[in-house]
Amino acid sequence: MNFLHTADWHLGQTFYQYDRYQEHQHFLEWLLQTIEKQSTDVLLISGDVFDTANPSVAATKQFYHFLHQATERFPALQIVAIAGNHDSPVRLEMPAPLLENTHIHLVGYVRRTTDKQIDYNRLILPLFSGDKVAAYLLAVPFLRLGDYPKSEENPADYAQGVAAFYAEITRQAVAVAQGKPLIAMGHLHASGAEINDDDTAERPIIGGIESISTANFPDALQYVALGHIHKAQALGGTTHIRYAGSPIPLSFAEKNYQHQVIAFSLEEGKVQHIESLPIPLHTPLLSIPDTYRPAEEVLNALMELPDTAPTDNTPYLEVKVLLNEPAPELKSSIFRAIAHKQVRLARIDVRYLHATAASTDALQSELTLRDLQPVEVLERVYQNKYHEDLPATYRTLFEEALNHLSEV
Repeated sequence: MNFLHTADWHLGQTFYQYDRYQEHQHFLEWLLQTIEKQSTDVLLISGDVFDTANPSVAATKQFYHFLHQATERFPALQIVAIAGNHDSPVRLEMPAPLLENTHIHLVGYVRRTTDKQIDYNRLILPLFSGDKVAAYLLAVPFLRLGDYPKSEENPADYAQGVAAFYAEITRQAVAVAQGKPLIAMGHLHASGAEINDDDTAERPIIGGIESISTANFPDALQYVALGHIHKAQALGGTTHIRYAGSPIPLSFAEKNYQHQVIAFSLEEGKVQHIESLPIPLHTPLLSIPDTYRPAEEVLNALMELPDTAPTDNTPYLEVKVLLNEPAPELKSSIFRAIAHKQVRLARIDVRYLHATAASTDALQSELTLRDLQPVEVLERVYQNKYHEDLPATYRTLFEEALNHLSEV
């Protein structure tokens, strides 16, 4: 059996004011070609199919059109997608009744049995080679607060609860599999994962309490297909516990990532031939300059850009400026400098060399609010009002409220 491990598609993302439909479509068309070239039997999508819990009509159609194309071209292809923290579990599973007689599985959330126990069996899926079951897949979506078994010693310990979830579902899968290989999916933050310090998209999901050790994945799992971290990487010195990464750069911090999918095969009951398949970049991300420089130098650098008309894959531009004090005319000067350049201005990132804290905060808030996660906005508001850090209790309650809203 041949597998492709993908994750973090974030269909429907708006990159600042720009729609990314064409970039995602370029990836999906490449993915169909890759499925054919690799003779893929199983496609894994490890969460964050969509960028928001309420995706646009265009993004939703794009996903279902891909599923239609994939199943029409490759009738035996098995596709499994789990919900990530950006996805609405209910919305992802909504078309499930229409897919009952297909090889497509959309797993949004953890269900409970009539006696309130976690229904692990629903998440243990058989994978077929022809008419025979060749392996079993543990399709574990992003685990929200309350989805996992709670310990009597520390019922609020998220990481311990997730570890207990994987231990128990693996134990039950071993009994079901009767010697057949086990592969797991997950959407989580693993400890030791390499993250760009400037990337707001990859910040911890539940306040830093959710980092899962690779040691928490049982040895019985031959491959662990993870999502959430956008930089493709293997974890903990292993080759089989991996983040596939995002297929396109979702922030300027990701512009130098090697975006890829992971291919591997199952031969004689063992996972083998794990390899990275680079994804061709559709639209570059450009930072001018590479480091923060004074406004005059930045404007001169912008003037040196080529004078050509924009196209569908015109680079997105981030302008990085170092100032001593606020410059009201900066934005207008930048617009004039790039008026006829082959770039699309996405972001003006300002840093101050010598400035009061108040003026810095005011300008930075205006320029970077769209980069912040909701909980970060809450932290800043609380800090400004009460002059102390947001208590952990409030943060947990806020995250629970966000998770509840994403399920609506």
